[in-house]
Amino acid sequence: MKLRQLEFALAVAETTSFSRAAEQCHATQPTLSNAVSQLEEELGGKLFVRTTRKVELTPFGTHMLPYLRAVLDARAELSRAADAYRDPDNRMLRIGFSPLVDMKLLDRILGPFRRQNPDVAIFFKECLLDDLSQRLANNVVDIAIVPETMLEPGLERRAFYNDPLFYLPRDGGGVTPETGALALTALPDDPVILTGGGCGLNGALATLFAEDGASLTAYPGQAISYPVIEEWTDLGIGAGILPKAKLSIATNRAVPLRRADGRAAAFTFEWLWTETAPAKPEVAAFLDYIGTTVPALIAGNADDRLRLVKS
Repeated sequence: MKLRQLEFALAVAETTSFSRAAEQCHATQPTLSNAVSQLEEELGGKLFVRTTRKVELTPFGTHMLPYLRAVLDARAELSRAADAYRDPDNRMLRIGFSPLVDMKLLDRILGPFRRQNPDVAIFFKECLLDDLSQRLANNVVDIAIVPETMLEPGLERRAFYNDPLFYLPRDGGGVTPETGALALTALPDDPVILTGGGCGLNGALATLFAEDGASLTAYPGQAISYPVIEEWTDLGIGAGILPKAKLSIATNRAVPLRRADGRAAAFTFEWLWTETAPAKPEVAAFLDYIGTTVPALIAGNADDRLRLVKS
């Protein structure tokens, strides 16, 4: 397996086109196509569905995409770490997060920090929770973002944002957005499709339902990704529950969920870091930023979301 193969596959995923990916990577299309095919053979599954009109990720491709990015990001981080050792003025901030995190929101709230600290290179690492815990403990990431219910003991913490939860009824289940918000204790009997659990979805939902005295009936199988959960609900296999950030734009059947006390059901996400992390000046600066600037940015974003829900 070669890094160039990963670069080609990532370019295809981002451009949804073999020809555009080849142009972006300064390679011929046959070279790129052959490299992607070799990578698929090594990984043991097809990453893309190819037609004459478009290229789409397969469910396997959707599952593997974060890992492809992680390997390529690690290469860039390795180079930056070497630069930082030789020259302390080369600074970097490593942020790890659960796949549940709203990446668009994260990128947006980092804008002011990037402008204020142009010399700090920011690296993202999407990790499963067990891996994320190890990376924090081994100082491979500086800051982590996880659901509040998945917090690790002995770590410093700060609130980040709330992401409202939505129920995806199975096709033909009789529940529609016109039904209005559903209480966790009043969901249909249809089993809820979950993931393998490493992302935090299953554990966070289990905690939320237990707090409200509600029961969650899990579908016996497991989906490999959030898009697969949506697809299976469309096929009538079962129901799904996802935070707003993980709903596809095409979804029009999502129904908001509420807690027993009437509040919107939501996942609360928090920043985590070790006690020694602020020893790095760039981390200390970022911790100050998320304590002083980010709450105001999140409050503004919450107002925007509220207007969207009401409209």
